[in-house]
Amino acid sequence: MDKVKKKIGTYLGVGIALLIGLPAGIVMTVFGATKGITALLVIGIVLIVAGFYVGPVLLVQVTEKKKLGRVISAIDNQNLYTAQEIAAGTGIREKAVLGYINEALQKGYIIGYKWENDRLELIKSRKQTWDKSTQKCPFCGAPVVVDPKAESTVCPYCGAHMKVQD
Repeated sequence: MDKVKKKIGTYLGVGIALLIGLPAGIVMTVFGATKGITALLVIGIVLIVAGFYVGPVLLVQVTEKKKLGRVISAIDNQNLYTAQEIAAGTGIREKAVLGYINEALQKGYIIGYKWENDRLELIKSRKQTWDKSTQKCPFCGAPVVVDPKAESTVCPYCGAHMKVQD
């Protein structure tokens, strides 16, 4: 989620700077043309084009990245794992949610998941991660934090002994 927030900040900052550069580019172009300063004229034209075309595109990307952040938040914080659940929880169309999930998986915004059988599945292989993870207790259904290096663990809710899954 931090990567997405950083990207939002970058797009927002550059987009606003380019939009501010638009009127500055107009002034520079006029001044450069009237005074015969070619460099100022060229810089002014570049600022006008960038402010007119690139600035709005970056600001639209801010909105898209915020939607991506909502999808990631729904997965991480609300434990929603199907496109239907995420769409219902975020108010984003299901087809768009599928695109955001694909982007999040490809760019590494969400780690430890794979898309399988029309839902996100946790990758439970100890070979993939040596960090502690969460498994569902087969007896009471409670989430149990397990150390992948351990062979077994005890559920703190019901006291059941469980084997650590690969």
